[in-house]
Amino acid sequence: MKTQGVTIQSVARALQILDCFTGPVTELGITELSHAMGLGKSTIYGLVNTLLSYGYLEQNQENKRYRLGLKLFKLGSLVQQRMDIRDISRPYLKMLSEQFNMTVHMGLYRDDEVIYIDKMDSPNTLITYSQVGKRAPMHCTGIGKAVLSYLEQDERERILRNMHCEPFTKHTIVDKDKLAEELDLIRARGYAVDNEEIELGLRCVAVPIFNDQGRPVAAISISSSTAHLDEARVCETASAIKEVAYSISRKLGYEKS
Repeated sequence: MKTQGVTIQSVARALQILDCFTGPVTELGITELSHAMGLGKSTIYGLVNTLLSYGYLEQNQENKRYRLGLKLFKLGSLVQQRMDIRDISRPYLKMLSEQFNMTVHMGLYRDDEVIYIDKMDSPNTLITYSQVGKRAPMHCTGIGKAVLSYLEQDERERILRNMHCEPFTKHTIVDKDKLAEELDLIRARGYAVDNEEIELGLRCVAVPIFNDQGRPVAAISISSSTAHLDEARVCETASAIKEVAYSISRKLGYEKS
């Protein structure tokens, strides 16, 4: 495989060890890995022990051989989920963007933050804070508040307790009690509004997306200038986003209780 830029030999070797387990034999010992890699056993043992300590490999206690660990399954599941949601949601994002002539976002909930995984820009609005792959806080984004409002109570309280409510604008809610009240309101009406809370002159309406376990894993939003997305259009866009979010959730296996 052709590579560009700097590579770290130890990292490359660790990844090559993981590749050894992609064949028909799912469990390998130090000697087998040493032969496959053309490296000494002491070097292989150090690499394997490192991968073992981070959960990328695990050891069969009966035969002392190694196999791929659950950490890889977790990472693979995250990638699969991200790709599934993005593939499923993209036609809906395009439809909403064209229908309202506004920017539409799709964001995932990860590690108590929002990660933007897709964006349909509108020529009507220039939104600079959001880029695909960028992380954003939950307390002042429509997507973040939409997800946060539907999390289980103990998880929501944990996030609020540990959250640093940075004031991005004069409209950012920094009081955690007020934010908790806002989250209750969002859950009651079914959509969140970012009212110039992360960027002045910008308004956003967002609705959560649920997986087959009924857990909010993402959200979809419409964003535009406050002049274009005025108070009268918030309800109109929210209604459309709710329908789209439910359609996407159903394709992820979600069923309303």
